Amino acid sequence: METVQLGNALGAEIRGVDITQNLSDAEIDEIRSNWHQHHVIVFRGVDWTPDAQLAFAGRFGNLDDHAATPNDSLEGYPELLEVSTIPKNGKPSPTRTAGRDWHSDYAYTSRPAAASILYCTEKPAVGGDTMFCNMARAYDTLTDKMKAVVGDLQSVYDFTLVSGVKDRTAENELELYKINPPVAHPTVRVHNESGVKALYVSERTSRFNGMSRAESTPIIQYLCEQATQPENVHRHQWRVGDLVCWDNRTTMHLALGDFDPTARRRMLRATVQGEKTGEVLPPPES
Repeated sequence: METVQLGNALGAEIRGVDITQNLSDAEIDEIRSNWHQHHVIVFRGVDWTPDAQLAFAGRFGNLDDHAATPNDSLEGYPELLEVSTIPKNGKPSPTRTAGRDWHSDYAYTSRPAAASILYCTEKPAVGGDTMFCNMARAYDTLTDKMKAVVGDLQSVYDFTLVSGVKDRTAENELELYKINPPVAHPTVRVHNESGVKALYVSERTSRFNGMSRAESTPIIQYLCEQATQPENVHRHQWRVGDLVCWDNRTTMHLALGDFDPTARRRMLRATVQGEKTGEVLPPPES
C-alpha cells in the first residue's frame, strides 16, 4: 500500500490496494491510520456495485440510514445517499444543488456523521470539483485566547441554512425542517479515535447557544474564514471511479457549482455514524 500526499494541509491518494476485495483487518487499520493523518483519502479507478461500497464503508463503523433526509437515497439502498443532477421520477433531483456551502455532513442532527465515503459514477466534462479544509489545523492556528473563547461555546446548527434546501419542493422542505430541529454541538470537538481537537462550526451555524445571532455572527464568520484560507484547503478534481473518503470530525467541504446545470453529475455516499454529541434545542418561546 502506497500513500501519495495530495495537499499540504490535507488529502492523500492511496494506491496499491484493491478495495473491491475483502481486505484484512491489518489493511483496514492501515487505511484508517492514513485517514486520520491526512483527513481526506482518495482511491482512483474503483469499479464496484452499491453492495461492495456498503461492504467497504461498513468496515469503518455503523452506517447511517439517512433518515434525516428521506427520499434522497438510492432506491433499495437507504444507506447510500444519491447526490445527483439527474431528474428523479420525472422531477428535478432534490440533491442537484446539495452541498454548495462549507459544511460537515449531518451536523444538523444530534449524531453527526463521523465519515463520508463518496463514489463518483458520472461527472460533467468540466467543473464540479469539491473543496476540503482542515478544521484541526484551523483550531491549532488560533491564538490561545481565542481557543479559550471557542472552547466554551456550542455551535447551533440550523437546517434552514443548508444550501439547496430552497430548491426542493415546499412539501419536502417542510418535512425536513420538522425532522431536523436546531441542534447544538461543542464548537471544539475532540476526535474520539485520534484525540485531535478541531473546530466544529460552519456556514450552517446560525449562532452560539445562549448568544444572539448578532453576537455570534462575527465570530462564526471569522472562524469560517480562518478555516478556509487557501493554505488550509485542498481541491479535489473528480474522475469517474474516484472514491473520496473524508473525516467530518476534522474537515469541512464545499461542492462547487461551476458546471453546466444540465450536465450529468452523480455520486453515491455512504455515511459512517458518529457519536451523539448534539443537544436538540427547544422551540423558541412565542
